[in-house]
Amino acid sequence: MEQLAIHFLNEEGEPVTPEAVEKLVRSIRENGCRSAWLALDEFGEEEFLSVDIENGWAALSYNAWDEEGEAHQYQPVNPAYSASQEEAPVYIGGQTPVLKRNALDNLNLAADCVAFFAKTGKLYSGLQWEEAE
Repeated sequence: MEQLAIHFLNEEGEPVTPEAVEKLVRSIRENGCRSAWLALDEFGEEEFLSVDIENGWAALSYNAWDEEGEAHQYQPVNPAYSASQEEAPVYIGGQTPVLKRNALDNLNLAADCVAFFAKTGKLYSGLQWEEAE
């Protein structure tokens, strides 16, 4: 991982380096991370990917704004639970419920999403993403 698209990682002032991203990705794979925040701007306020992990499940949420200033939130679609309306055992920000349909029970896949976003600034192309209601 040489060049990064992100300019913010977890908190203001924390260095954004390939090594820091690799450490985060490894921590997610090993279920040693509870949350992460990656953003394309240096303050973590514009286009960002939040990651919350609990009970072996990851809730990923990509937030962006359009030209009119309207907020949009996108979540992955878990192919194993695409028809499920059951809540996952993880919450966005520790409090917002997420359906199993939109949470990942594969932490390696969640880590791949984080690595891809950090490098490209785009959502992982190996998964379908949908706008949250």
